Amino acid sequence: MQKSTQSDIILDGQTSGLVKQPMILMLLLLALSFLVAIIALFYIANSQNHHEDDHSRLLMAKAIENRQEINNSHITDNADWGEAWKNLHLTTNTRWAWDNQNLGESLYHTFHYEGIFVVSPDGQTRYSVLKGQLHLELIGTWLGKDPVPYLKQQLAESDGKAVSSLVVSEGQVTILSAAWITPGGDSSVVTDDGPRSLMIFADRLTPDKLSKMALEYGIQDAHVLRPQSSTVAGSSNQLELPALDGPVIFTWQSDNPGEALVICILPALVLLMFATLLTAFMLMKNVLRRARMSDESHFLLAQSQQALYSSECRFRDVAETTTDWIWEADENLRFTWISERFPAITGYHISDWIGRPVTEFLLNDSDVSSQLAYLCQSGGRITLPNSRYLSAQQHPRFCNMIVKRVFLPGGKTGFRGTATDVTQEVEALERVRYLSHFDEVTGLPNRVQMKEFLEGKLNSESTGEHQLAIIMIDLDKFKPVNDTYGHSVGDAVLHEVSTRLRACLKDSGLATRHGGDEFIIILPDVKNQEDIEALCREVIREINQPFLIEGCEIYVGASLGIALSPQDARTASDLLRYSDIALYKAKNEGRNQWAFFQRDMDEKIVQRREMEQELREGIRTGQLRMVYQPRYDTRCACITAVEALVRWQHPQHGLLMPDQFIPLAEETGLINALSDWVLYTACSETQRYLPGLAVSVNLSAGEFQDNGLYNRIKDVLEKTGLKSSRLEIEVTENVTLQDPVKTQKTMLQLKALGVKFLIDDFGTGFASLSYLRTFPFDGIKLDKSFIFPIDDSVSARQIVENMIGLGKAYALNVTAEGVETQIQLEQLTLLQCDSLQGYFIGMPVPIESLRDLNTCRI
Repeated sequence: MQKSTQSDIILDGQTSGLVKQPMILMLLLLALSFLVAIIALFYIANSQNHHEDDHSRLLMAKAIENRQEINNSHITDNADWGEAWKNLHLTTNTRWAWDNQNLGESLYHTFHYEGIFVVSPDGQTRYSVLKGQLHLELIGTWLGKDPVPYLKQQLAESDGKAVSSLVVSEGQVTILSAAWITPGGDSSVVTDDGPRSLMIFADRLTPDKLSKMALEYGIQDAHVLRPQSSTVAGSSNQLELPALDGPVIFTWQSDNPGEALVICILPALVLLMFATLLTAFMLMKNVLRRARMSDESHFLLAQSQQALYSSECRFRDVAETTTDWIWEADENLRFTWISERFPAITGYHISDWIGRPVTEFLLNDSDVSSQLAYLCQSGGRITLPNSRYLSAQQHPRFCNMIVKRVFLPGGKTGFRGTATDVTQEVEALERVRYLSHFDEVTGLPNRVQMKEFLEGKLNSESTGEHQLAIIMIDLDKFKPVNDTYGHSVGDAVLHEVSTRLRACLKDSGLATRHGGDEFIIILPDVKNQEDIEALCREVIREINQPFLIEGCEIYVGASLGIALSPQDARTASDLLRYSDIALYKAKNEGRNQWAFFQRDMDEKIVQRREMEQELREGIRTGQLRMVYQPRYDTRCACITAVEALVRWQHPQHGLLMPDQFIPLAEETGLINALSDWVLYTACSETQRYLPGLAVSVNLSAGEFQDNGLYNRIKDVLEKTGLKSSRLEIEVTENVTLQDPVKTQKTMLQLKALGVKFLIDDFGTGFASLSYLRTFPFDGIKLDKSFIFPIDDSVSARQIVENMIGLGKAYALNVTAEGVETQIQLEQLTLLQCDSLQGYFIGMPVPIESLRDLNTCRI
């Protein structure tokens, strides 16, 4: 029995030794781990301090740089000025500079420039203002050193742009901004190549000014490091910048976030270390099972610490990166804590609002105040949507604020919540609401608001004595404004038109923009037709006045269509339609006038639209027909060319001549599609059936305003294989009247391609004869009205002879149209007319009838 007991003791001793040895090792490892943790803590704290100082250094440099850029902008505004050139460079006009406050005390009181100097080319200070007082003193005397040579060198290196430099004066840093005095864009100033005067602004960074400037970037207690200062040069919270007489060092109070980290965590870490070591020492007296349980507990404790740390990191990251800012308040709703996102979103410093009530942050709103008061009494949680507040820059902003009543440590109640800035969403919604009722370009009510206004007036009770008038306005010649000057100028013209319409209306009606270049005026209370006509007359007169946009005088016109209620219609849709019909009539009658709706207009518009649709369908389904009229060359006595003429085989009306549908095509925009068909058909059939002959095709004057005309003709020639020298384009004299520069450019492009140009119906247009010299025409075609009377009229024959002579004087081929008799042929041959065309030569016929004309003789 005793032997067994001793064995147990030995066994116990061995077990104790086995437990004690690993526990001692564990204690050492734990102590080492905590030591490493403490070292890491100090390292992280030191890294955070350096990171914060680096960030502050960048902000400080940015603050100085922004200050210099603002000073450079101010001095550029004052130096790059024709008046400054006259009054400060060419002469020193103190009355202009000081008395008239062009360069006086306002620069000190408004922008805090302690010194303003004008230095002549020879280096003498000719004008100076010191601390808002006119006082002539050399800049070198004021500063204690002469910066002029250095500033001139900097200006030379910057190609004359304004420059800034730092200089230490009277123990303070001064920002010197310098710029040459130039006349700027003043064309009335006569300049020379001689040396120029120098303008210098001195911005002395006083301690107060420097501190305020740094505080705008969140930097506390910024100041200049003096040579005798005890602060160690080269510290992390310093910024060294070059200056005129050596580097200058700025320093500030470091936030030391690492110190707060050490103060917060180090005691807990040390306490935890001692507790762990004590626990491990106590566990040495327990059995192996206790040791294992201790290990497990330690493991679980470490896991909990890691989870807590991860949770803290996660919360910190979310709080710093979310668009929301988080806050906490006491039972009186006074802020006690605000997250770091608050300054970035609102512009305020957190310290500005700690201790101030939430109700003061939100703008006075009775509903918000009542909800917060109810929350204080009943508890729970509320949401305050679209709550208004002012940013630090005093701009109105909006946020969605969530407020929840909570229990704080110590048994007290308080509040926590979040605030999400929704300013952009609110402003976007307001913008949508505005754009849904107003035109963005002109600011006038749009068609939605116009229709609401019109329907409201129509639905209101009427006495029957007065009538409502709706005037639809369409700007004439507006499309060339966009094409020539660009849409920005076009928008400026539309905005000016809206201003003039408001001036014409005064308070008697509503002016709206209907879309494009169309406007609508609604007169809800019109006594008689004379009042409407007087307004129309004034509108046309105002719109016909020139528009001065970007230095260019732009002219447009206006056509007006008028419909009345209740005479014409009682609904908004009918009134709009009838005023549009009346507008169409006004435009067809010569523009720059007005027309009242009449009942027969509706039928004519319907017929015109039906005709337009039928023409569109006719082009698409192949109802067009091409015929060709030969042209006889008197010099070789044979047919050398044909003129392509289009016909429309209408399903109901039969064969229609060009004058019955070409004007409609020009008005409706179908002329390009029609011309493309004519060009392709004429070129392909001529290439196939009439080898060697030229073909002439008529184009309207408006087509030369199409930027794609050159490519259209070039594509047709490439697809059909017709040589460009065999294609002739016939145009009337009026082609030279619509944007002559653009027309001439297009003609020269086609001329370089090899295409020829003929003037059709020569002598019947309104253009000046100078166009024969300036435009690249190859020939003229005398109108048949000059040819008919030459059989029995000597004066008519003389006129034709003179016109032929005029054409030959310009080296142009002359063709006589309308030749119908043998006598006309003989007389025109004697007058040396180059070519003849008319029924006597040949009538317009299909291409199949002209296959052998190139060998025919007359």
